[in-house]
Amino acid sequence: MNKRIILLTYLSIFLVNNTHSQSFDIYSESLYLKDFNYNTKTSNSSVNFAKSVKIEHETNELLDPIIGLNTSEKLKLSFDILASEATTYAYTFIHCDSDWQHSDITQSEYLNGFFDNYINNFEYSFNTLTPYVNYNIAFPNEDIQFTKSGNYVILIYDTENNIPVLSKRFMIYEDILNIEMYVKIPSLAQDRKEKQEIDFYIKEFNRLNIIDPKQELKIIIQQNDDWNNIIDNCKPSFINNKVLEFDYQGDLSFNGGNEFFDFDIKSLRYIGKNVHSIEQKMIQGYQIYCVDLFTDEIINEDYEFKYDLNGKYVLSVEEPKNRNIEGDYVLVKFSLSNRELKNQNIYIYGELTNWDILPEAEMKYDTQRKYYYCYLYLKQGYYNYQYVTSDKSEITYLNSNYSETRNQYSIYAYYTPSWGSYDRLVGISKSTSNALK
Repeated sequence: MNKRIILLTYLSIFLVNNTHSQSFDIYSESLYLKDFNYNTKTSNSSVNFAKSVKIEHETNELLDPIIGLNTSEKLKLSFDILASEATTYAYTFIHCDSDWQHSDITQSEYLNGFFDNYINNFEYSFNTLTPYVNYNIAFPNEDIQFTKSGNYVILIYDTENNIPVLSKRFMIYEDILNIEMYVKIPSLAQDRKEKQEIDFYIKEFNRLNIIDPKQELKIIIQQNDDWNNIIDNCKPSFINNKVLEFDYQGDLSFNGGNEFFDFDIKSLRYIGKNVHSIEQKMIQGYQIYCVDLFTDEIINEDYEFKYDLNGKYVLSVEEPKNRNIEGDYVLVKFSLSNRELKNQNIYIYGELTNWDILPEAEMKYDTQRKYYYCYLYLKQGYYNYQYVTSDKSEITYLNSNYSETRNQYSIYAYYTPSWGSYDRLVGISKSTSNALK
């Protein structure tokens, strides 16, 4: 073997090792197949939480993270690590069934390309009080493509310590079934003031050669991109050769809830919506921005419309700056005027908490001032949130329910024939309650 061949061989090994990462055990018991930021520790130090994790459709940041199989659509994942130096991270993908558990197919069956890849796009924060590193990836890309539809989780992990950093859900669908959805005033009189009913029809289902729709199709209805608020395993009320009808009185109804609370911290020079004060303070030896929001109240009176993002948030900076690296972090104080609830804990809830009950989002009660309060460290932007209580099986909003509330609804149709090995996502429909009838 001559020197030229030896050199090319070593060069190819170097390029492969510096482009694609080591593998990660996607079946590790340490993983959560949901939106989750891990608080992992190494023998040397504590690894920072990933912050401001967003997965967005490239054409519109407010669209849900869903793309078509074998289309040109892409999703973009971005996140910050609060640190002064960059760390080597990699990503991989996990295919899930309709219940967000591991599916029965391997990565080689649902991925084309390299299963594990380094994140090469990162930038250091600029002119911010809080230093951080912003990372982002777009997918599918030249290194990895998807061959199956269904539910997916993207996993980001630290390659040096081989520990998970964050996981985020998204979906890939096949546009096969035609689903017509209607959000309406409930049929039952006792539900008409507080609930919203979903009726829908699936047409041309014979395109999939479905033999037994009740067994081979699984239908999930979701409110506001919140996987804790779904109706699953919906069965058709009527079947003929062309249409599956889902029309029940009461069974397919959701609590209407109320519009979300919101606040605007896009600017730290001017007072934004629902912001009481903005200050720079020295806390534990660090200079940071502190924002106090106006104290919220739960007023259970008549419904009052206000614009919201149905629980989501948008990262943004009012001034002409790059939101990814020039948006600063702010210690936000939430407060809720309320009597103390015995044997119940109140939490801040929404996309800002990954639609999850988080320990750091639990509110404390001030017995002298008679209000609940909590602090969250958030990046500049516009945020929605709600106050909830939680037990092991249910999340309950403190606000009253109104049938007039504007919500978004999604229907996901999964197809798994008796010989199938995974849940194909073969139809999606989205609608709102904005024009309830």
